[in-house]
This record gives sequence, structure tokens and C-alpha cells, in this order.
Amino acid sequence: MRRRKKWTKSRDLQYLVAFVVVATLVTSGIAYGILHPPSSERFFAMWILGSEGLAEHYYPDDDPNLGIGEEVDWTLGVYNHMGSIQYVVVRVKLLNSTIAGPDEVSGTPSPVSPILEFTRVLADNETWSIPFGWRIESLSSKDSNMVLTALSINQVPFNGQLVSAVSGFNYRFVFELWFYDGGSGDLAFSWRSDSFSHSVWTQMWFNATATD
Repeated sequence: MRRRKKWTKSRDLQYLVAFVVVATLVTSGIAYGILHPPSSERFFAMWILGSEGLAEHYYPDDDPNLGIGEEVDWTLGVYNHMGSIQYVVVRVKLLNSTIAGPDEVSGTPSPVSPILEFTRVLADNETWSIPFGWRIESLSSKDSNMVLTALSINQVPFNGQLVSAVSGFNYRFVFELWFYDGGSGDLAFSWRSDSFSHSVWTQMWFNATATD
């Protein structure tokens, strides 16, 4: 009887030790998770809204075939979720269907120079709304191409041989999001997160078939 009683105490002790070890591991895991939460993904976001502040009605009468003087009202949105304050630049470029746009795979921007830039310092989790009202002021024809020679953006005139398109079809505004990279000491178009390269840009297409 004594031996059996002694063996029972020993087994109970083993159970108690196992329970304590498991409880300690579980508690340690919970504490580590609280003290070392998984890192949140860092990202920027950008979008375009139409004249009513929604993702629709981007053109007068919803018709992207624009005549001279027709007012187009958009709102650009930029969101910072990079985990820190950021200096950001939205570069506005005017392209056609054959000029190279940004390349998401390589993380490179369009090679075209911007016609306009918007800049701002954004706090983490801050959203920036940018009014973008524009109209075509003049066009000229050259062979089968229509050349945009004057635009007004937010009441600021832009003149010159801005961009051409066959028969005036498939112009596009490209909006690229750039930010100050402290590592390089310069503006950057892409960043790395979770071992991947990321960049943010968007575009809007339109046609201009009327001459002045």
C-alpha cells in the first residue's frame, strides 16, 4: 500500500510539472504577442473621384470626348499608412497610348517629365484631398494627329506642344506618387515592404476631337 501511494504522488507531481510548463509556455506566448505585435504593412494609396466626390461622373455628361472649354472636375486622394510622417509629391504627367506609363513590375515611373506637381507633408494615417479642375484651351492638327497646345489646370495655364494623339483619341493624365526617401536623400517612386517592391500611380483617359 505504501509503494502504491508513493507512486501516485509521483504521478501527480509529474502532471503538475507538465501543467506548469505548458501554462508558462502559453502565457509567455501571449505576452510576447502583446509586447511584439506583428508589424503592420506599410503602404501609400491614391485614387481619383469625379465631380460629385464619388468614383463616377468623371466627365461632363459622362462623355470622355471633350471639346474646348469643357470643365472637368476631379479630386485626387492620397493616404499615408507608412507608419511615420512623410513628405509626398504627386507628379502629373500627360501621355498618349503609345508613351510608356509607369511599370509596376520594375517599380519605375513614366519617363515623361511632369507638367505639374503637388507637394505636402502627411502625418501617418492622414488623407490628403487635392482639387483637380481642368479644361482644354486649344488644339492643333498635324497630319492625322491632334496636338494639345493649351490646358488650364486649377486656373493655371499650360501652353506648348503638350502631347499628340492619333485623331485626338486616347490621351491620358498619369498621376504618380513620389515620397522623400531618407536613405537616398532624394525623392523615390517605389519602396520595399515584405520583400516586395511597391509603387502607387493612377491614370484617366480622355479624347479631344474638336479644333478651335
